[in-house]
Amino acid sequence: MKGIITVIKIFAVLSVLGILGALILFLRNFQKDFAQPMEDRKERLGNLIEKSKESTFKRGEREFNRAVELIAMERLDDAREKLLFILNLHADSEFGYEARRILGEINLDELLSVENMANKKIHTVKPGESYIKIAQQHRTTLDCIMFLNGLLDAKQLHPGDEMIVMSLDYKLVVDLSGMRVALFHRDLDRKEHVFAKGYPILKFNLPNLGSHSIHTKISSKVGEVNGRSYQPIRLNYRNGTKVLGMKAARRNLQLRPLLKMDDVDQGDGIFLSVSTMEELAMLIRVGNEVEIKPAK
Repeated sequence: MKGIITVIKIFAVLSVLGILGALILFLRNFQKDFAQPMEDRKERLGNLIEKSKESTFKRGEREFNRAVELIAMERLDDAREKLLFILNLHADSEFGYEARRILGEINLDELLSVENMANKKIHTVKPGESYIKIAQQHRTTLDCIMFLNGLLDAKQLHPGDEMIVMSLDYKLVVDLSGMRVALFHRDLDRKEHVFAKGYPILKFNLPNLGSHSIHTKISSKVGEVNGRSYQPIRLNYRNGTKVLGMKAARRNLQLRPLLKMDDVDQGDGIFLSVSTMEELAMLIRVGNEVEIKPAK
């Protein structure tokens, strides 16, 4: 009886040893099979890293190209989102400047379009009213009235005439460090100023304005002809060099066009292109807010 029990014990031990051996062999094979995919994944990851180093990926490029496609498809709202994405995350990339320029064109076209009457009114001319009186009443400019109504000159008004008018509740932010002027318009729904368009500053020559931002308003708007200044109501104003004036730090400052004569000292001022000043003269009225951010 004892011999049988001994045989059973030996058989049990051998069975356990067999199972342990099979388990060890299985684990070794599993580790070997698992290690190879891990090595493959590491190799593929290494290849991707090397390819990313060699790629010509440029920040904002994909979004910019997509925005251009959307513009071609006349999906301007979607294009605006892509351009805003670039300005928010990749403003300093090589696509930042062009994205800002295109976004400004889209925004301004929409604001000035007579198909968009959300920010415009129809004014019916009353006896004795003039263009200037109508402009003052609606907080706009003669230039803007003429543009919206397709007028080449201020034709005579008659009672009952109708014209499109648009209140110009704009704000200018003059960023001397960034060398640009940003135009913001008042969004009635959001009750705040939102970006409309940006313009490059070509150069500036200013006295020391301090280290803090200056908040002021447009105090004058004239057209200069042969050294003489004409108000918007005068005929000579239309063909004159447009100049916007403001007061800052007890000094009179000007936004004015940069002439092509580089060797001529044009004095103090913030200088923009002639076309920019023509556009701003249409959109900016006396009383509009201005913020001047100092150069760092």
